[in-house]
Amino acid sequence: MTSLRHGLFVLGLLASTTCWASPASRCPPGSPLPACQYQQAGQASCQDQNAANLPACLQQFTPPALCRRERDRAACEQLAAAQQTCQDTSGAARRQCVAQQLSPPACPPSQANSHCQARQAAMQQCGALFGSQRRQCLHLEMRKRQDDGSAQR
Repeated sequence: MTSLRHGLFVLGLLASTTCWASPASRCPPGSPLPACQYQQAGQASCQDQNAANLPACLQQFTPPALCRRERDRAACEQLAAAQQTCQDTSGAARRQCVAQQLSPPACPPSQANSHCQARQAAMQQCGALFGSQRRQCLHLEMRKRQDDGSAQR
């Protein structure tokens, strides 16, 4: 039973990597068109990344197939629209274009306004980064804004 699960897992991985491996391929007839186009958009955003960075990049820049199933539906729809707007670019230029199209999440009324505004500014500064680089950038930006008091201006 365990070897069957392992075999199915490996087949699933092979199928998913095969799907991501050909960025120039067209969506095959009969495939769910938006899902295929979103995968191609994510791949175009991350085509310049090595194998170690590719999963984190794809996770951040590939819109989910169905935004209505996402917790933050508005952010999902915004990512899909940003990818459409930036379709003529690829790699780092596309990530930068997509990041410029996305607005940071709104500050909830219950949160301290200065901290939230500092977080929004940091997110805009680090928008084209992904994975650990994004987390590090956000951390450093937040720290810088707290240290120099610019978050309270």
